[in-house]
Amino acid sequence: MSAEKKTTAISSILVILTSIAVLHLVNLIHNELTIDLAMEPVKHLSDARHLIVNGDYKHAIQELDDAMMKMRVIEQYTDSSSIAFMEQAVEDLELVEKEMRMDNLEEDDLNRAFFNALNSIAYACMTISENNLDKGEKYRAMQFMNATFAEMIASLKFVEDEHLKHKEEKVIAHVREIIDKMESTKYTFKFDYDMVNHELEELIEK
Repeated sequence: MSAEKKTTAISSILVILTSIAVLHLVNLIHNELTIDLAMEPVKHLSDARHLIVNGDYKHAIQELDDAMMKMRVIEQYTDSSSIAFMEQAVEDLELVEKEMRMDNLEEDDLNRAFFNALNSIAYACMTISENNLDKGEKYRAMQFMNATFAEMIASLKFVEDEHLKHKEEKVIAHVREIIDKMESTKYTFKFDYDMVNHELEELIEK
């Protein structure tokens, strides 16, 4: 078998195994995305960053693989816009993996990939929050709003451009304000999800 065919075969097997793993995780959560699972990609990305800083690319790649797998689980509960953002983020993370395998990691690629990955997850959590609120599940809506806040805070580690950092901080402040008002009014505070979603979209589409 030629090297090209071997590579194709291995890639096909990996796709199948990843799909099986995603389906298994979806079954485990009984058609309901838990807040813990929604936050798992953040942990994997954080661990990957730590490993990369310490030069442990082998284990960093494993963490990135886990992060991407969990992101694809989250996709099962979001809309088409969220899926598009996360798929682009996955492609960016795959580029980082490729560079690590070649021992040629570009810091700009790393920062962009992690920034967009975290904000795409934040965007997904925001849409899930909106869906929960529409169904009257106010507590779960707040949980996912808090997840959005945490994911955006985490993304700040990967911003070097001061203008972009300022934009991110403004959106974070807006989300924090909404959370505070929701809590102080026992979830009766009305706000425009579309406005926050648009602010997040502008960050991801930088």
